[in-house]
Amino acid sequence: MTDALRFVGWDLTDPFARAPRPVDEAVVDGDGRVRFSQRVWPAPRPGHGLDPEALAEAFALQPGDVGVVDGPQALANPGERVRDAERKLRAPGRTPDALPLPGAPFAGFVRGSVLLFAALRAHARVPMLDLDTPALSHARLFEAFPGATWRALAVEKLGAKASPEGRARRQALLESAGLRFSDAGTCTHDQLDAALCAWLAWRTRTRPREVTAVGLPLTQDADGTLREGRILDLATRR
Repeated sequence: MTDALRFVGWDLTDPFARAPRPVDEAVVDGDGRVRFSQRVWPAPRPGHGLDPEALAEAFALQPGDVGVVDGPQALANPGERVRDAERKLRAPGRTPDALPLPGAPFAGFVRGSVLLFAALRAHARVPMLDLDTPALSHARLFEAFPGATWRALAVEKLGAKASPEGRARRQALLESAGLRFSDAGTCTHDQLDAALCAWLAWRTRTRPREVTAVGLPLTQDADGTLREGRILDLATRR
């Protein structure tokens, strides 16, 4: 067991879509047992905003929880079109140096994710790596890119993530890495991405030497804007 109550993973969706999908959540306890649930985005405000207090309430973490999110935590540095971590890990969704307006591919997803991280840090006081603490073991809110970590976990190329074969193989990888799934059957690919995020959170406390953070440190502009930020990944990539 570990000191943290829970290890939480979120596979974010686009809160600005016409009919926003719920966010799949995986919660792992200190013994590696996985439980799934969902979170619901608060309704957007006029001007493509999201109320920070409503976000912090909708995605509340319990004291001691460690959360890992499949979504960008901050904007790129001024003048950059993509964050350093996204470039290094070959992420398809690229975060620019200003909040994108919903409409273009990944734009609503990126906007919602950056606003969520800012709300959790400012209103829920959840400490983030680099800006609040230099230690992985003390931070409680991280970013992950499951696509990169799946590649690191797999010995052979994985099948399509939505296919029955691809989903079964990914679930087996997490089971071999210590997770225990109580739900019957194979998980959806969104649940598996959330479970991978929760597994990385678990690893920051149980096997921290096997986890690294890729990219430039998280910083904050004078106006409170968060920029860059490192993405969790496996320390030893295959």
